[in-house]
Amino acid sequence: MRIARSGRFVFVAQWVAAVLLPVFFFLGRGLVGAQLGWLSVLGVVYGLFVVAILMVPPIMTLFDRTVRRGKATRFAYDIASFVLWGAFVLAALTVPDSGDGGHLDSAVTTWTGMSYETSEAIFTGAGFVIGLAYLTTIVLGIIGITRWRRPFDA
Repeated sequence: MRIARSGRFVFVAQWVAAVLLPVFFFLGRGLVGAQLGWLSVLGVVYGLFVVAILMVPPIMTLFDRTVRRGKATRFAYDIASFVLWGAFVLAALTVPDSGDGGHLDSAVTTWTGMSYETSEAIFTGAGFVIGLAYLTTIVLGIIGITRWRRPFDA
């Protein structure tokens, strides 16, 4: 696992993304045309929990000597981070929300006129990708931490 040029960007951006992505998911999507319902109210409560969960991989990278010394992350971790962030934005744009009056339009529904069910299906797929990408960043972080502890690290 080598350090990539994009690793410097990811090393810094992962801290910002861990805070801004939940804010965009719960509240900021209203700025791009989505109607906000009960999910935005719950986001105020659960947003801090999501931020704490998203802070775990950046904290783990600090325990990798090579990453900490170079202030850049490894290439595989960069790819997993970009996929996680992209899926998080896609999920925010397609998240189905509801209010007291029923279903509310997501940003993509407002832009394109697609149905609520299609938006919901895209959100489900994006949620699955978020879970896999997050798990991948955790695994790659653990691999990076344990790799430098081996006696013959190349």
